[in-house]
Amino acid sequence: MTDQSPSNEEGHRETVGFALPVPSATLDLAMDDGAPIRVVRHGNPSGPRVVLSHGNGFASDSYFPFWRLMLKRFDLALFDFRNCGRNPFHAAEPHDYPRFARDNATVHDAITNEWGTKTTIGVFHSMSAIAALLAIADGVWHWDALVLFDPPLVPPEGNPLRGPLMTAGEALRDAALIRQNRFPDIDGLADVFRHLHRFRRLRKGVAELNARSVLRFDPASREWVLCCPGPVEADLYVEVAELPIWRKPAPPVRPLMIVGSDPEAEDATKTAPCCKLFCETFGIDYAVVPDTSHLLQLEEPEQCYALLRGFLSDSGIGA
Repeated sequence: MTDQSPSNEEGHRETVGFALPVPSATLDLAMDDGAPIRVVRHGNPSGPRVVLSHGNGFASDSYFPFWRLMLKRFDLALFDFRNCGRNPFHAAEPHDYPRFARDNATVHDAITNEWGTKTTIGVFHSMSAIAALLAIADGVWHWDALVLFDPPLVPPEGNPLRGPLMTAGEALRDAALIRQNRFPDIDGLADVFRHLHRFRRLRKGVAELNARSVLRFDPASREWVLCCPGPVEADLYVEVAELPIWRKPAPPVRPLMIVGSDPEAEDATKTAPCCKLFCETFGIDYAVVPDTSHLLQLEEPEQCYALLRGFLSDSGIGA
């Protein structure tokens, strides 16, 4: 796959306010239906491995403010889910959580085969966190530790938290269905992110970083287009409500921690109380980052990283 990213003289991918390091290695994979997924390696090859991925509408490079804090201590393997980020578009279907869970397992095994067996921690946000939990519900556990950030855990029927989270998901679905797909330049999408109320807590420069991470240049039209068109991602916002996650995860489920956004904030994201309830229900380690929304890793990356490091230390995984 050709990387069309502009580069500077030091060999970094450029975004406004951030210069992403060039990967030390890449691994190009094909899923069992031919969908391409590229894995990139960063960081310390002698450290424990962290496999990291993204939420719906984002890409792994979007999380650079968070994962750059890991570069000295961890061997990072970053990948984007099918049709997202670095991956060329494959097909609108299947683009769903059961497919993501299977892809996740394929990627995990390929990383181990290519770069060796070592302590491996999964670090996932939102959509990718749900894919990891779906695998656990199916009895699949292939991590030495798993840290999940604010997964949209829709409670079962009859729970009062179900309706508000489903309503929020339906609003995101409807917005995705009519989302602008093409832009004359990267700043056109970055400007959208800058003005979205739900992105108001993002660190400076993240709007530009995310725009660059989720767009690709189309030489034919000389425009920038979304790597994952809005209608393709739309159903994921509501599909999550029907997944068989809200049952006791199959053992082993340790070490596992969920880091939630702030459920006590005046404008708390609807995911926040659901994460708290899920952890209380199933006895899962839970932490919260004060005054954050669903995009907590892009709002308070240092606090998120400190919680990750503390959890791994408590679990006997040092780095």
